[in-house]
Amino acid sequence: MKENSVEDFDSLFKKKKNTGIKTFVIIFCAILFTVTAVYTYLSVGAVRQRMKLAQTQIEGADPVNPTLMNLMKDKAWVDSRLKMASGDSIGLSIDLEDQLIQLELKGVVVMSIKIREYSTSGFFKRMDGNVYFSMFGTPLTIQKFESSIEKNPFKVIQAPKSAEEAEAAIAVIDTLHKEVFWTVKFDREFELNIQGIDSISESQSKYKLGKGFEFKRDLKNIYNSFKQIVKFEKPTYTPEILIAIPENEAKAILRALPRNASVTIRI
Repeated sequence: MKENSVEDFDSLFKKKKNTGIKTFVIIFCAILFTVTAVYTYLSVGAVRQRMKLAQTQIEGADPVNPTLMNLMKDKAWVDSRLKMASGDSIGLSIDLEDQLIQLELKGVVVMSIKIREYSTSGFFKRMDGNVYFSMFGTPLTIQKFESSIEKNPFKVIQAPKSAEEAEAAIAVIDTLHKEVFWTVKFDREFELNIQGIDSISESQSKYKLGKGFEFKRDLKNIYNSFKQIVKFEKPTYTPEILIAIPENEAKAILRALPRNASVTIRI
C-alpha cells in the first residue's frame, strides 16, 4: 500500500507540472497572437493613412485611365529631368526600369552606373497615375543624409620637410571599403537607400550576423515602431527604395551630391 501511495503522489506531481507548462505555453501563445494582431492592424492602418495623405494632394484631378499609366510615368520622368537640368548643381537620376543611376549636370550625364539589385515598398505599386505624377513629376529634394561613412572626409597632412621624410612616409590604407550604405530622406516623405556591394552573398551574411549600419538602422526603426504600438498608436510608415550598386560608385555618388541635391526617379 505504501509503495502504491508513493507512486500515486509522483504521478500527481508530474500531472500538475505538465499542466503548468501547458498553461504557460497557452498564455504565451495568446499574448504573442494578440501582439501580432495589434501590430498588423496598426501597420496596415499606417500604410492606408500614408496613401490617403498622398491622395489628398491630388484632390479634384480627373481620374487617369490605367492603360495610360506607362505614358504618365514617361511624362513625369521627362518633365522632372528637364526641371532638374535647369539648375546649376549636380543632380541624381534613377531609372529603375532600365536599372540605371546617373549623376547629371545641366542634363549632361557625368557618371552612369548599372544597378545590380533594387527593391521598392508596396506603396509605390499601389499608386494611380495622378498620385505617381504628383510624387515624381518634379525633382525631389534631399532633406537629410545618413551614412555609414563620412560624406566629405578631410585630412590635414603635413608636408615632409626633406626627401628622406617623403620616402619614409607610409601610405594610409582606406578602411572605408568594409561597408558603404547611405540613406536620404526626401521632401515627399519617403527614403532612398543606396547600398554599395561587390559581393551580394557577403553583404547578406554581414546583415544576418547583425553587423553594420543597415542592421542598426532597421533595429532602430523597429524599436520606434514598437514604442508607438505599445501606446496603441499607428507606427510611422515611410516608403523606401533600396538600390545596390558597386561600392566605389556608391561612395563616389555620396561624396559628389550636394546636401540638398535634386533627384529624379522613374519606377
